[in-house]
Amino acid sequence: MSTLENKFACLGNLPTLPLLLMDALDQLNGKQDLNILVEKISQDPSMVVRLLRIANSPFYGMPREIGSLREAVVLLGFKRIRDIFVSICFSTILVVPDNGFNFRQLWHHCLAVAECTGQLANLSGQDPDFAFTAGLLHDIGILVIAVLFPEEFSLIVSNSTTPLIETERRFLGFDHLEIGSKAAQHWNLPVAIQDAIAQHLTPPQTGDCISLGTLVYSANLLIVKADDSEKLADDLAIYTALRLLDISIKDAQYCCQRGLQFASQIITL
Repeated sequence: MSTLENKFACLGNLPTLPLLLMDALDQLNGKQDLNILVEKISQDPSMVVRLLRIANSPFYGMPREIGSLREAVVLLGFKRIRDIFVSICFSTILVVPDNGFNFRQLWHHCLAVAECTGQLANLSGQDPDFAFTAGLLHDIGILVIAVLFPEEFSLIVSNSTTPLIETERRFLGFDHLEIGSKAAQHWNLPVAIQDAIAQHLTPPQTGDCISLGTLVYSANLLIVKADDSEKLADDLAIYTALRLLDISIKDAQYCCQRGLQFASQIITL
């Protein structure tokens, strides 16, 4: 077995996904009964409280207070409740070392990209369910590296003057895209999500078909450059991606804003 294969073998040390989270992810393939999943979530009072606090946040602007999980499902829709639930779960399953790295900021970015990816998918006629989850997990490889290779991760963080991908490859022999995709495979997530994680920094080419990777790439770029939104129309990479998706700059900015607002609500609550 090669050294790289040895390193990937340690993916077996990752925590298994909670059964309830696996049930929620199975919804991507339409395998579960929605009512059963709602019943299962209802058995975790702390999770219900978090979901209700988010559902009642200003982000959703409900005309009245939502008092139960079933009511939240009726008003927000099961898919939105599932997205929030998956977001909360994934933010807690990987316990990372305290080495000064701002994991809260990283998770805020992932949540923003998730919502933005889902919004872009809606506008381009793609599946928003896969899109949201792929966006949420696009940088999961960074967390996996922090958990499985803490010493190397500290070195990577301390060498922030060079691009992250280059630094990861120098210290590990692979990057967070590759191991993130492998982790998704280890967790038996859909192949489309595995591929999107691996491709989320690969610019689309003119004439390419719309893919989940293109959606995540576009959302990630929009969120990264959100502070410079006035120059988005002049950004060639964003222009090329949005042209492929047939989405205007104005609509893309809206998707970006929704992503940032959603992330702030989840992180705050």
